[in-house]
Amino acid sequence: MKLIVFFPAIYLGIMLSTTVQATDNVHFSGALVAEPCKLSESDMDIKLDFGSVIEKSLYQYHRTQSKPFTIHLEDCDPTMMSTVSVTFEGTPDDELTTMLALAPTSSAKGVAVGLETADGKMLSINKPSPYIDIEEGLNTLTFNAYLMAQPTRLNNNSLVGGDFTAISTFIMSYQ
Repeated sequence: MKLIVFFPAIYLGIMLSTTVQATDNVHFSGALVAEPCKLSESDMDIKLDFGSVIEKSLYQYHRTQSKPFTIHLEDCDPTMMSTVSVTFEGTPDDELTTMLALAPTSSAKGVAVGLETADGKMLSINKPSPYIDIEEGLNTLTFNAYLMAQPTRLNNNSLVGGDFTAISTFIMSYQ
């Protein structure tokens, strides 16, 4: 057993006779930036429901039809910066590496979430979209999402049905 003995009177005497000098040991930094647009409160947590996806349809067409979703930008001032790019960050699928992997808690297996621009051009996960011009006031950025079957699962006839989720965070870059 270790015995620790305190001598309060001696300790108090040392405290009263010792002067402590402050040093530069707390540093604060950051960046104050002005962004040309404000993200709408309703778009802080976007949910897109694919509903029921028919497994046979994936075997036949390899992917679902695109489902649009929008990001609303408010109070935009294009005199500050005139374009915006969106990067959808997340875990890439093991096989379809440009697409978003399903969350590990998903019971469905063999599909990934693909993203594309409103006109159908593929977007890679973790890569910025092409820059989009912004106008004064309200701007609506439309993207599409779809499910795509992994080729090896299609070839092996081994898609697994079940519930699925996937999560992405989007980052806005202005120029």
